[in-house]
Amino acid sequence: MDLRIDLKSSGGANKLNPSMNNQKDLISQKIFDRGSEIFGLMEADTTSVFNKDWWYGRIMDWSMKNEAFKIQMFRFVDVLPYLKSSDEVARHLKEYFSSQGQEIPSVLGWGLGLGSLAPGLMAAAIRKNVTQMARMFITGETPEEAFKNLEKMRKEKLCFTVDILGEAAVSETEAETYQKRYLDLIETLAAKSAKWPEIELIDRDHKGPISKVNVSVKVSSLYSQLDPIDPENSIRVALERLRPIFRRARELNVFINLDMEAFVYKDLTLKLFKTLMSEKEFSDYNNVGVVIQAYLRESEQDLKDLISWAKNRSGHITVRLVKGAYWDYETVLAQQKGWPLPVFTNKKETDANYEKLTLIMLENDRYIKSAFGSHNIRSLAFALTHAERLGIDKRSFEIQMLYGMADPIKKAMIKMGLRVREYAPVGELIPGMAYLVRRLLENTSNESFLRAKFSTNLSTEELLRDPREGIPATQDQTVTTGHFKNEPPIDFNKSENRQAMLNAIDSVKKRLGKSYPLVIGKKEIKTSRELKSINPASPETIVGKTYLASTEDADLAVEAAKATQGSWAKVSPNERAVIFEKVAEILKARKFELAALEVFEVGKTWREADGDVAEAIDFCRYYSKHLRSISKGQRTSFVPGEESTYNYQPRGVGVVIAPWNFPLAILTGMVAGAAVCGNTVIMKPAEQSSIIAAWFMEILKEAGLPSGVVNFLPGLGEEVGEHLVKHPDVDFIVFTGSKDVGLHIISNASKTARTQRSVKKVVAEMGGKNAIIIDTDADLDEAVLGTLYSAFGFQGQKCSACSRVIVLEENYDKFLTRLLEGAASLKLGNPEFPGTAVGPVVDKDAYEKIMAMIEVGKKESKLAYQATAPTNGYFVPPTIFVDVPPSSRLAQEEIFGPVLAVIKARDFDQALEIANGTPFALTGGIFSRSPAHLDQARKEFDVGNLYLNRGITGALVGRHPFGGFKMSGVGSKAGGPDYLLQFVEPRTVTENTMRRGFAPPSEES
Repeated sequence: MDLRIDLKSSGGANKLNPSMNNQKDLISQKIFDRGSEIFGLMEADTTSVFNKDWWYGRIMDWSMKNEAFKIQMFRFVDVLPYLKSSDEVARHLKEYFSSQGQEIPSVLGWGLGLGSLAPGLMAAAIRKNVTQMARMFITGETPEEAFKNLEKMRKEKLCFTVDILGEAAVSETEAETYQKRYLDLIETLAAKSAKWPEIELIDRDHKGPISKVNVSVKVSSLYSQLDPIDPENSIRVALERLRPIFRRARELNVFINLDMEAFVYKDLTLKLFKTLMSEKEFSDYNNVGVVIQAYLRESEQDLKDLISWAKNRSGHITVRLVKGAYWDYETVLAQQKGWPLPVFTNKKETDANYEKLTLIMLENDRYIKSAFGSHNIRSLAFALTHAERLGIDKRSFEIQMLYGMADPIKKAMIKMGLRVREYAPVGELIPGMAYLVRRLLENTSNESFLRAKFSTNLSTEELLRDPREGIPATQDQTVTTGHFKNEPPIDFNKSENRQAMLNAIDSVKKRLGKSYPLVIGKKEIKTSRELKSINPASPETIVGKTYLASTEDADLAVEAAKATQGSWAKVSPNERAVIFEKVAEILKARKFELAALEVFEVGKTWREADGDVAEAIDFCRYYSKHLRSISKGQRTSFVPGEESTYNYQPRGVGVVIAPWNFPLAILTGMVAGAAVCGNTVIMKPAEQSSIIAAWFMEILKEAGLPSGVVNFLPGLGEEVGEHLVKHPDVDFIVFTGSKDVGLHIISNASKTARTQRSVKKVVAEMGGKNAIIIDTDADLDEAVLGTLYSAFGFQGQKCSACSRVIVLEENYDKFLTRLLEGAASLKLGNPEFPGTAVGPVVDKDAYEKIMAMIEVGKKESKLAYQATAPTNGYFVPPTIFVDVPPSSRLAQEEIFGPVLAVIKARDFDQALEIANGTPFALTGGIFSRSPAHLDQARKEFDVGNLYLNRGITGALVGRHPFGGFKMSGVGSKAGGPDYLLQFVEPRTVTENTMRRGFAPPSEES
């Protein structure tokens, strides 16, 4: 009898159908009995998982008792393979552990100089122990070495799937190397396995012989530019890399399984699998599989879609069901981005979903083969019970577990006559560290089944409890990262967002060429001159035209602003804040079209354009929120008979001179910051991005901002900009741009006219010559990708961009090789297309200046790489110079383009000296896993924004208040808690409250 169980129910009496309760109770009892049977079969082996008699067991035991030690231990394990000397090992041990002020387990005590061993012996011992620990989970560093362990596994009646260690490739060279390694692995294992005698339990299923060799493939390792923002190109290239692997595997009767990695690649991987397996060559191929991760909220629909597709395919596929290995990463990433969590937040939810998916798979046994990957005996017992209930031959599915984990469970499964396959990683220790750390985290997780059974010794009843019991009715996915919540970036993983961006590009393209007037007070003014804004990727395309203001128009704008300022200042702070929050809502509603306009006008790629719009939204919200805080005022005197309050009033009339590189974000931030405080503003955009500014002006009007509060004055900087800076009725200037122009503004503003009513305040952000330091122990995967994005994102046209990378000589050659390969893999082209990584620079002048500086670099240093750039448009090829002298022009002068100087440093102290050896102090970064060096950088790296182990661009409002010092600018940080204080004047009001000798009581606050 085929009993269909409603797994959505969480138990309880069923008054309408008591027989259903009986059936459910019967199934529940059978699951418990089967789980108890497994426990009974494995009892003799339970001490082998967390054996405290040897190094690994003691480390795991201590990690589970001490969270701080666990974090430091796993970080030390992660960095250890990069440490080349005994002194380095000893230094890192002390930095990671002795500085924590915590109790250290005796197993590490001698490694901290507390014993009598010499550093060399100590380092060798530590390295040996960690290597042995790695070998618990890694079958070998080469296929040949792994083969010995694979043969041992077969003798124990275990089959395998081999995985090549390593995360995503950072260059096409590495991707092609991975492809070759997969092909070599298939060839080697197929040849060596040919002599293996058949073992019926693992080499046959219910239909006959199955492949002895099984290989798992990571799609991200085969294409360095794999990106869901560009699915068509990603799938096209990935298919080109996958076809030879699948073709050779089919010829040699090797099973290929597509692994599932981070959530960002999930849809791509499933689409790739279906596309490849639908091609004529592979449409009837049976030795293929793909993974479904039960911790993903979308997994049920993905599985159903996969089964629906499989029903129409002539060959069978295998579905490997796992819980998922990237839970921490997915959770943190979603929280950082402000996106909904893609994973279940409660472990019981994942376990319950696993059982639901298990049942779906078993009920579709005609169309798919099932592989249940789990170390959880309840999950396995559930699968076995329902397979038996449905009359499914136990040879038709298999159990999969990780190599080096849960050996007693594997042996129990084998005793029950089940096919057990181990996931067996092969590869070098360094790329294997990420895998090893994930395994260590799994083993020590508070919710780990293995820990629950073999360390904390929970009862059988508790371990076999239905996971649906105790799941909260609702799960709050709201993520709070402080008091201010940033606007989430567009998630281009989602097809609907990609389509929305394509639609916006088409829509905006149809509106190009329009003319925009000046807006002064209530008037729209058309002048006799026009400025054409052109598309830098296609200079023949006119994005739009703005009428150019004259100095007379500038005077009118100042008059309008001055006339409006008094009434605007009287509007309550809350009302002013509400208007700019309305601006934020309109910006959000028009997010796609504003981003599309930036693609055309300044050449931003999709994500860069979206980031700019999101930051503009953030500025409006953040400054509105902060205004409410500072407008309350504060009491400063608490003595009897006196009351003093500290308040702020607007400064008056301001001029905003905005840059083109963040054409909406910085413009919006400077305008909103000044205006929300009660000042009025003359908005002078950069000539290259005047159309974006014109759109912003329309949004301000739509939001209900009174006429004259902001006046739109497009014009030439040397004409109206110069005039406004010197105008006696201008009270403050806010500028972002080059050092030379900024210093010129400061100089002019310092000259006081006879009729001037106040000393001009200047807030100026003036760029940088930003450096990233690569330490000897840096994670080069992260360092290379972080440097490439920081240097070449938006063509290096960010004031925060990396133009110098300072590499310690021990890592210099290795880092440089990977950096050059990574740069060569970047896709140059028109930013209208989603796969473009590097677009054009903003205009002809910028192009000529950067190209001239490249010629200077060729004379001073060695040109190591220069890309081939498109010829139509202002495309500067990404360029890398090496062995650059720290005092050269290339290393000292701001270039504002995709040009990177690589400088070698003798040691960390010299690297900091070089980094600090320019007139600028804006942003800087360091990739290091030395706690001491990170702490030294915090204290000695002279920059306004220091980034540790991440790229140095992409500051977020509130989270990373932005701005520098020295020649990088004057004023408080944009998006920070004291930014608005630049646009107000503080006032103290003191009242004598004593009357005829009587004073009200003083109230302390």
